Parts: sequence; structure tokens; C-alpha cells
Amino acid sequence: MSEKRQFFGTDGVRAVANRHPMTPEFVMRLGQAAAVVLGGKKDGGERPKCVLGRDTRASGEMLEAALAAGLNSAGVDVLLAGQVPTPAVAVLSAQLGADFGVVVSASHNPFHDNGVKLLHGDGHKLSDKTEIAIEQIVLGADGEAPRPEGRDIGRIKKIEDAVQRYVAHAVGSMGGVRLDGVRVALDNAHGAASFTSALALEELGADVQVFHSEPDGFNINENCGCTHGDEMERIVRQTKAHAGLAHDGDADRILLCDENASALDGDELMAVAAESMLRKGTLKHNTIAVTVMSNFGLDDLVSGLGGRVIRTNVGDRYVLEAMRERGLNFGGEQSGHIIFGDWATTGDGLIAGLQLLRIMKETGEPLSQLRKCLKKFPQSARNLRVRSKPPINELAEAQKIMKETEKKLGDYGRVLLRYSGTEPLIRLLVEGRDVEYLEAQADKIASAILAQIG
Repeated sequence: MSEKRQFFGTDGVRAVANRHPMTPEFVMRLGQAAAVVLGGKKDGGERPKCVLGRDTRASGEMLEAALAAGLNSAGVDVLLAGQVPTPAVAVLSAQLGADFGVVVSASHNPFHDNGVKLLHGDGHKLSDKTEIAIEQIVLGADGEAPRPEGRDIGRIKKIEDAVQRYVAHAVGSMGGVRLDGVRVALDNAHGAASFTSALALEELGADVQVFHSEPDGFNINENCGCTHGDEMERIVRQTKAHAGLAHDGDADRILLCDENASALDGDELMAVAAESMLRKGTLKHNTIAVTVMSNFGLDDLVSGLGGRVIRTNVGDRYVLEAMRERGLNFGGEQSGHIIFGDWATTGDGLIAGLQLLRIMKETGEPLSQLRKCLKKFPQSARNLRVRSKPPINELAEAQKIMKETEKKLGDYGRVLLRYSGTEPLIRLLVEGRDVEYLEAQADKIASAILAQIG
């Protein structure tokens, strides 16, 4: 079996909707393959169950129908959750005893893209090995998916209370702490959070000022959401909010903004949460899991409080794998995938936002004060568009400069270079103490890369 995935990237399969592999034909086959690998066999003739949700993209209707048809044709009952966040599908799958969950979403991408994310029945993302097994069936390498007949063909049923179930779960994560007197500016990115986040915040007593919450199928993530920090800062200034909270299209990520209209990145959010959990004694094994992209300042903070930071490859599923292997209950990514493992099995923008607002409420400190716990190492980053993606070790001139840079930085910095899993980009990060040196070396490495594959 090949060890390299052909269709799955860092977060599911993603492409322009109605262009291979994001066509109804391919997606139907993907559903059939997922049924074989994830559906399993039931005792007593009971059919496997799958929770299927989607974000607000117009193409989601088409792909949802194709997935449902593929799943039904392979003997799986489909429970339609409708337009809900990705983490809601994880919660519903676990609550309803589903064998697996599927989300039709391209997350923070523009509306013309779409994607398919698969989850185990317990809400956790798939391993590379499991994704490869699904691809083998899609490609016909492991035979055709079964085609049951008669009473064994799957059925479709709508989950009437999908939103209410997820909102209740999110509210329950607050442990009785309320948000009365807290004004929150909320940016739903015209995405799936449009139906959930305001409900949860209002139930907790917050004064919620809602923006970008009128999805029409085409405006998802358009100049709004957690990839547009300037917009989040604008609406915090406009509303004089105590905090701003922005989601991406499927609400598995978060951006928070303090009362001074200054956005916090994922490292700052994790720092605030880790410090609180370490002081309370609620951080399991006194350890957090982050990716290689997180700032070394986190290590300084956590180790200073008697804790430890472990690092993984980029992608929240790798963070989750590390958390599960080590029995941890907190981790995340610099990009805003924050995982509070006591209440979520995946990045959950609403629960992450609520937990940080809870720390604000319990400490009486504003976000502008809480964020000061993290003293960042300077970083210089480049996102470079490339025409091809040869192995990174074949970028000879860039590798030479990188090795020189790493030698100079020693134990007080690093150089990271990786390809985007979803876009024709290569991402470069140089971290250390001397900003001028970092910028100069980042420029040199970038120039060498672009000369070869730009």
C-alpha cells in the first residue's frame, strides 16, 4: 500500500467545487469508501450511522446530496445535521452513537472551494493510515464498495435539534460561569457559526453584537472572519466591546481581539489558557501540545510555571494525536485551532472562545492584560507561491542558507520550511532574537526558493 495520500491534505479533501476531486461523482465514491473503512459491521442487522453536516457554501447542497447517496448506497444511514460547525458534527456523532461523521466544508477558503472532512464516531479526526485505506478503495485498489439491496440500503433522517444539542454542549463547558456584563463583538464569517455562537453567548448572559452573520452561499469568509483581523478590530472599536470573537467558515478556528481592538494570535490564546490551567492545576500532566509553528515564548512561559511543551507537525489532527497518545487535555495551533480536550475532540472556535472569556470573567482581568503573560521571540515569516513542490531537501541553495542560519541561531532560534497542504505555497519561518538578522536571512532563503521553483 502506498504511504502517500493522493487526495487528503492537512484537513480532509479540498478543491474548487465541481472540479476534480470535489465533483459529485468523486464525492459519492468517497462516501462509499468511507462507509467500508469507517462503517464497520453491526450485530443484528443494524445499519451503520453517519452524521453529515455542512457549512454555508452554495456548493455544499450538491456535495451533501452526493455524499448521502454514496453512503446510502453502501448501506449507511445518514443523519443530516444541516448547516452546523465542524465541531458540532464531532459532538453529535458522539452523542448519537454514530459510527463516523462527515463535514462538507472548505473552512477559511473562499466560497468557490469546498471540501470533505471525515471524523471517527468519537469525534476524532482520521490518521494518515486510515485516509490512505479510504483512498485505496476510491481508486479501486482494494475492490469495489459493497452494494446492498432491499432493506439493507441506507436511509436519510434529519437531526431536528442539531443546533440546540451543540449549543447546550458549549454552554455546559462553562461549568456554571456566566458572562453577564461582558460585551462581545461576534464575527461569524457568514459561515456555520451564524446559527450557533450568538445563541450560546446570549444564553450565558453576554451582550452580543453580531456581524457578518447573513450567509447567502457566496459571501462566506468574504472580507470577514478569523483570517481578517483588521475587520475584527474595526467592529470592536465600533461596539466598544470587552472582547471580539471571530470564526472561520466552519467555526473550528477562532480569533480573539482585546478591548483595545488588538487581535491575539493562537499562541497568545494558548498562553493565556495554559497559564490559567497550570495555576488551577487542571492541565493534565502539566503539558500542552502545539505545532512546530508556535513561538518559543510559549516554552519559556510554560516551563517557568513548571510545565512542558511538546511539538507536532502542522495540522490540528497531529496535535490531537499527540494529546490522545499522552493523555493531554489542551493544545492547539498558532492559526487559531484551539483544543480544550475536556469538552472537544477537535478544534472548536466556540468552546475555545467561551473558555477564554471564562478566564477573563474569573480573573477580572481584560484580555489586554492577560495576553502579557507571553513574551514572544521575534519571527520572520514568508508565504511564497510556487509552481511545483519538489522534496524540500532538493532545494539545494535554500538548504545551504538554512543550515548557515541554524548554526548562527544555535539554541536561540530555528528555521522552518514546509509546503501548504491545500495551496500552491511554501511557508518559511525564521525565529530568533535579532530581528534584523531574521529578516535578512528570510529574504535570502526566499530568494533562493523562488529562483528554483517560483
